[in-house]
Amino acid sequence: MTDLDPLWLRSFIAIAQAGSVTRAAARVNRTQSAVSTHLQQLEASVGARLVQRSTRALALTAEGERFLPHARRLIELQDEARASVQPAQQAALWRIGLSEYFLPARLADLLALLRDAQPQARFELLWASSAALQQLWAAGAMDLAVVTSDKALPGARLLRREPLSWVAAPGWQPPARMPAPLVLLGPDCPVRAMALAALARSARPYHLQLSCTGSHGAVAAMRAGWGIGCLNQSAIPADLDVLTRRDPRGWPSPGRLSFHVLAKPALRDTERLLRQWASG
Repeated sequence: MTDLDPLWLRSFIAIAQAGSVTRAAARVNRTQSAVSTHLQQLEASVGARLVQRSTRALALTAEGERFLPHARRLIELQDEARASVQPAQQAALWRIGLSEYFLPARLADLLALLRDAQPQARFELLWASSAALQQLWAAGAMDLAVVTSDKALPGARLLRREPLSWVAAPGWQPPARMPAPLVLLGPDCPVRAMALAALARSARPYHLQLSCTGSHGAVAAMRAGWGIGCLNQSAIPADLDVLTRRDPRGWPSPGRLSFHVLAKPALRDTERLLRQWASG
């Protein structure tokens, strides 16, 4: 077995986290062919197949699962060795705000992306409403923010768009000949504005059963059968019923929710990686 090149290890770790060579290449700032070559060289060096391909994605083999913690530790040791001879410096602190609607099921992968993009930095992460994040950004209290908006934002760049759907607890039915009870976030929420505008267009009667300050509370209320809510595609839990899919004529989508990213110049590389990750 030859020595293990750190480039091979970093590419292997990125593949394990991202589940594809394309997304791994974006993480380590290499081409897809380079990352594939690194994996081949690593497997040849250790004499074992570490990754197997399926029809949808890449997955670690049993040998790859056993090797992964050692690969991470080797990279950590290299970083520690380099830091031991460098002058003591205060690690940069980056303040990052994220909309609660932004890909919540992929949160662990997002945190890994931020860590890998700025391995020496410290982070303050805030999950909040887009209105609150925009206020903090305007006050200079955020270095990068992902927000939702139903209109263009000065200095922001479009990150992704997702369809909105009406959702409720499984088996939930609106009361017969009664206004539909709604579970939505506060007045500053763009999802709420789009949902109410859609109901106004269809002349469907409703009443606001519950107004929440956070999406977790709204989802809990829907699960408890308080009423119908509106969520973007990636924020819909698997245990809620998507009425838009079940009855698209009775509950048409209110439209598509836009996510925008605001980033200071020092985090433009991180923003670029975030854009690539969010499009995957």
